[in-house]
Amino acid sequence: MGPGAGPEPAGLVDSWLLERDAELGEIDDALVGAQAGEGWVVILDGPAGIGKTALLGAARERGERAGIVVLSARGTEFEGDFPYGLARQLLEATVRGADPARQQRLLGGAAALARPAVLGESVAPEAGADPAFAVMHGLYWLVANLASEAPLALLVDDVHWADAPSLRFFGYLARRLDGLAMTVIASVRSGETGSDLALVDELRAGPGARSVTPAALSEAAVASVLSADFGRSADPEFVRSCRQVTGGNPFYVRELAATLRADGIEPTVAATRQIAAAAPLTIARATLVRLGRLSDEAADLARAIAVLGADASMPRCAAVAGLDEQRALLALDALTAVQVIPDGGDLEFRHPIVRAAIYDAIGPGARSAGHHHAASLLAAEGADLDAVAGHLLQSQPLAEPATIATLRDAASHALALGAPDNAATYLSRALEEGCERELRATILLELGLAERSSGRPRAVERFEEVQHLSEDPTMRARAMIEQAWIAWYGGDWLQMVQLLDGALAMLGDEDPLRIRAEEFRAGAAMYDPRLIRGFVDGLPILEQLVASRRPATRPLALLLASWGAQRDGSPDQIRALVEFGWDEGCYIDDGETVEILPQGLLALALIGEFDQAAAIVDRLRAAARKRGSAIQYLFASAHDAWFECLRGNLAAAATEMRSCIERAVALNLQFAVLSLLWYCAEVLVERPDTADLAALAEGIELGPLADTLSGALLIATRGRLRFVAGDTLAAIADLRHVGAVHDALGVTNSMGFSSWRLALALMLDRSQRDEALMLTQTELTLARRSGQPRRLGAALRTLGTLEPDWAAGEAHLAEAVTLLAGTPMRLEHARALVEFGAARRRNRERAAARGPLRDGLDLATRCGAVRLADRARSELAATGARPRSPYATGREALTASELRVALMAAKGRTSQEIAQALFVTTKTVDGHLNHTYIKLGINSRKQLASELVTTKDR
Repeated sequence: MGPGAGPEPAGLVDSWLLERDAELGEIDDALVGAQAGEGWVVILDGPAGIGKTALLGAARERGERAGIVVLSARGTEFEGDFPYGLARQLLEATVRGADPARQQRLLGGAAALARPAVLGESVAPEAGADPAFAVMHGLYWLVANLASEAPLALLVDDVHWADAPSLRFFGYLARRLDGLAMTVIASVRSGETGSDLALVDELRAGPGARSVTPAALSEAAVASVLSADFGRSADPEFVRSCRQVTGGNPFYVRELAATLRADGIEPTVAATRQIAAAAPLTIARATLVRLGRLSDEAADLARAIAVLGADASMPRCAAVAGLDEQRALLALDALTAVQVIPDGGDLEFRHPIVRAAIYDAIGPGARSAGHHHAASLLAAEGADLDAVAGHLLQSQPLAEPATIATLRDAASHALALGAPDNAATYLSRALEEGCERELRATILLELGLAERSSGRPRAVERFEEVQHLSEDPTMRARAMIEQAWIAWYGGDWLQMVQLLDGALAMLGDEDPLRIRAEEFRAGAAMYDPRLIRGFVDGLPILEQLVASRRPATRPLALLLASWGAQRDGSPDQIRALVEFGWDEGCYIDDGETVEILPQGLLALALIGEFDQAAAIVDRLRAAARKRGSAIQYLFASAHDAWFECLRGNLAAAATEMRSCIERAVALNLQFAVLSLLWYCAEVLVERPDTADLAALAEGIELGPLADTLSGALLIATRGRLRFVAGDTLAAIADLRHVGAVHDALGVTNSMGFSSWRLALALMLDRSQRDEALMLTQTELTLARRSGQPRRLGAALRTLGTLEPDWAAGEAHLAEAVTLLAGTPMRLEHARALVEFGAARRRNRERAAARGPLRDGLDLATRCGAVRLADRARSELAATGARPRSPYATGREALTASELRVALMAAKGRTSQEIAQALFVTTKTVDGHLNHTYIKLGINSRKQLASELVTTKDR
């Protein structure tokens, strides 16, 4: 598919722009905004023929006159299946035409991820990569690099026909235009169907988008058009009739005038009654009438141009039309003479309506033959795979193996670009071609995988058909495993296990798929009380697999590490399992499923190995930056924020975790959202400014997941939030449910950080004190056995708070304060200090209470624990002391994002380099730096290094 020639109509711009001053004003404003670095999206919305293309032509002319670089493309109804086809139209010619030094600049850094989409380079999916996001991220930085050279305008005609990946890119770009010297102006045909109307609507409704709707022409404007076309003044009655039958649509007015002129009709009152014969419904067909008056060769060439579309060139059109070059040129002159093809030599019609009229008039058999011929020509030339496949999509099946091979190759390329919808379209057409049984099963499996990735509901049917069709047990097992993934995401874990058991029965002991199935089964069964017995019974097999030290068992080792840590297993054994599973980063380098990695990080956190966990997160973040993987970067950022929560840096964690949750929701990672809300439980409990995230936790429907450990994580968070909100009965019910799930699974280290026992004990009233003390004593026993200071300190604090003997209680609280003082767990230390001071205040030791309460207030404020600080402040006031002012400046006031940006800037990295690495805009980076300067009391990057020298560079 060649680059687009741009939307400007030949020689008609001025007369097409009658009564368009308001629309041109919006375009001018957008162009001026681009020059000022404040561009936005302008959507020209209206019916076919209203003049949107002319407005884009005016935008091109005005932009170029102002020194703005203008790139343009046009969507067509036959090219919506080419992944990133429209984006390529916009950018390919500029990138290819650049000298080597400039091309290197344009495709430098993160922009290199756009190479496959823009230059059509074949690409194999990189292990662990997130291709859809990587390409969008790369395209964003490519246009950002172009805009850094000179103000840029992207003009897109008929964007409703764009391919879905390009539309997603435009939406991604539209949300990040602020701060870029560029604007996007696109036309949308109202009432039209396209590749994905929801994506078009998102573009319309995006931030900064302005919708412009050109109106129909007035009678005065219609009179001007008719007078120009007929070369004489038109009678007012004639004008009135023309406007009535055309609705004032500029294109229809012109077509009507052309039809009347061809029939020798003059614009007089007498001719008024003849206008009705050329009503709007027949105007598009007037082209066919003019075409019918020409030679057969001219008609054949017009049909060939309609079939080839954007791939039209004179040699190709001549070949499809069956003409030699000389006759084809004469036919082109004839088409130009009757205005079917505009002057200028480009092989495109005056308007998409003209092409549609000619194309629709071709018989289905001839149309299919034309597309087959076009596909053969393009394949012989070595043209882009998508261009060849696009014509095959429009052709009828002929049972040709070469067609199947081409469509499968195109599907593979689409998947590598992160375009599973396009891949599914190619594979569906390949199935129609017809093939033998096993090949059909293979294509069905590939189609099911593409449809699952794109969220299409028929994926299950594909996998089931493979199981019935294929005679290869490995193929059937593979289909069952893939179907099990769908059941897992849907929360139907029982069906998932049934499918996996069926797959395991078909696989040999040495089959690599067996390990994958065992890992997948274990990952769900160890979290579900209904399945836990089967997991425990099969544990020796899993341990034997891991003991083989085969690389494929690394994810399984991480699962077993998490299993052991949740049950207070040997820290040495847990560390060894994580070390093997992680394997010095080979887990990531080899592209293992990133969703399993949190199991290893959880295991390390549960045994208190935060430094090792942080090192893994560092490596994961670096890999994510290299690959452009939004999912890997999300996982790294989420765990970094979680570790900040555990250390008590709630203010820093709040901003990062909010961003992570928003990205997880956007990427439809439902399971990740559950974990993230649990990770930031301390933030939600302690900070009222996260009420929206608390509402998100409250509103999630868990369904069958409520009885699994995954669901219990959210329910535990929800229960703590309900208690803070005053709904004690609901909170107690939540925590009892969590406890029942944990007990059924044999979990003793109740995820270590927000123990359900301690939370429940503090919720119970005086009449239930015995139960509260029993729960706390149980947790204290487990904590002493584990030897983890944070866990032990929390249990001692809770016991000290509940202990009816004030002397014993004060002793427990004092022990908690002493124990936690030497740890990085500042939030737990702050809680212990506040409770210790509060206990002394209740025992009327006001003077002795003030010291721990002041220390607790200071530490709670530094942690960003707003509710704890408020409590400490109230307790201090009750002692007669005056609380200190809140801490709001200095290094510890920086959010996690601000600190990360500041550290990178301190190393000399530019705002653009930082933005590319962190998947944000340069304006976001500059905003973080400005906030950092204020909090640190400095005014330049040069001072950052000295201010942050004691901060650990993560």
